[in-house]
Amino acid sequence: MLYGVFNMGKKGVFTRVDEALLLEFKEYLLRKYGKLDGVFSRELENAIRLYLERAHTYSDRKAEDEKPKSRTLKTVKAISEKLAEYREVTDQDVEDVIVKTVGGDRRTVSKYTYLLKKLGVIEPSRRIPGSNGYIYMVQPRPF
Repeated sequence: MLYGVFNMGKKGVFTRVDEALLLEFKEYLLRKYGKLDGVFSRELENAIRLYLERAHTYSDRKAEDEKPKSRTLKTVKAISEKLAEYREVTDQDVEDVIVKTVGGDRRTVSKYTYLLKKLGVIEPSRRIPGSNGYIYMVQPRPF
């Protein structure tokens, strides 16, 4: 592995890159431009941009009903489907569904509650009077 600092506009990035791959990329740029100075960052940005465009094109072509590949997303989908039966849920309702689906460890409940919020499956609607808890609106999301 080779360590490198890549200057991309105003954001510098420090990362480890396979040495052979980086060498091949630099050799390509040298053959194409005859230099690295002034082109390396620009061409690295272009390579990342091209990768992202291809990744988005591929993901746009995928069927909406395709099953998620990660176990975590499969679990989030299962929890989401159970919560979709309700319009509103409390913190305790969310925790109960998570515990019944995947287990009751505190970290597990926290992880899946966070993911449900981050993915927009549950959105805080209002506070429960006299407590720190929330009532959430359930937003069914296709996965």
